[in-house]
Amino acid sequence: MKSINFKPYVQSKFLASIIMLCLVGLLVNFSSSFVFAQKDQIGINADASAKINLGKTEISSNSTTQANASAENSGENTTGGSNENYQSQGNSQSQTNAQAEYHENYKSSYGKMSADSENSFTVETDKHLYKPGDDVKIEGSVWSGLVTELGGANLISIQVLDNNGTIVNDGKAQVSGDGQYGTDFTLPDNAITGAYTINAKIDVSADLVGSLTLKTQANLQSSAKFVVVSPNAFAVKAEGKDFDVKLASNSNVSNLQFDEQAKKISFTVSGETGTKGTTDITIPKSLLSGNISVMIDGQVMSQADVIETANTQDETTLEINYHHSTHTIEIVGTNAVPEFPTTLLVMAAAVGLIVIFASRQHITKYLYKF
Repeated sequence: MKSINFKPYVQSKFLASIIMLCLVGLLVNFSSSFVFAQKDQIGINADASAKINLGKTEISSNSTTQANASAENSGENTTGGSNENYQSQGNSQSQTNAQAEYHENYKSSYGKMSADSENSFTVETDKHLYKPGDDVKIEGSVWSGLVTELGGANLISIQVLDNNGTIVNDGKAQVSGDGQYGTDFTLPDNAITGAYTINAKIDVSADLVGSLTLKTQANLQSSAKFVVVSPNAFAVKAEGKDFDVKLASNSNVSNLQFDEQAKKISFTVSGETGTKGTTDITIPKSLLSGNISVMIDGQVMSQADVIETANTQDETTLEINYHHSTHTIEIVGTNAVPEFPTTLLVMAAAVGLIVIFASRQHITKYLYKF
């Protein structure tokens, strides 16, 4: 009786099992890659260099993509009026880089101020920092008690002056029934950089002004400030690719770095104590993405001090506000660009095993003919 050799059959079944496990692992890894960052991250080449101008600011980047920036600080509150509220970071929980608390979402705008008996006439902008060519949205409110005292308030005169005192916008805004008003204008593409001032005034007749108390006359006017800075981009080179990180700030910015292992971008900001700083940063999602958290000196920043001004398919733009001194800002994500995706490794292994399996099957069938 001819004996039957089961060895080729057992080997084939074993190889088939291995291939199935690899394919399952491929599917699991592929699906999870949309949620979790890869363990291995791309490093930054030490030869990356850039030199760019930030309005009257210069940023130079040398080895390890360190960026040194110097920005002209006007020495005054350039990022908002007296009505702006920057919350203290003192109550924030201290975190390490690896244990940062992530915010799922940052708001796209600041909370609006509401006029009241203490602050009867408000004016504010939707952002604290703008770039030449941006649309500036101005809004505010008039307290109902003031409206009653005036016998009505219909129009607000709004004048915007640049850092040289030149009028860049002069217009009117209609007051609604609930005391709200708003208008907008576009900064010219060649707008000068620096602090801009908004002067708002409730329109009343000269006869009425003369009959009002000095306190009420003072309440007819309100002001706010914002800063205009030209944006700049420098290339962060990682694994042969350039990632453009755009930054604009009224602070002195230095030591900008990307840490692929910690999934974070960090930099130092400084300015005259007693003034307020604002930094606008645009980060490509191919470099850093996921749940983003902004930290200052190791503490998670309040959501009242950070807004997400833009979120496209390719980039995220954040506006970060703080009181000037010297601070370390860290922007931490949950996903960073992977060095070599694990999915590709699994796929290559699976294809290789399939080729081996097919070759052994062909050889086995050939030998059985003899």
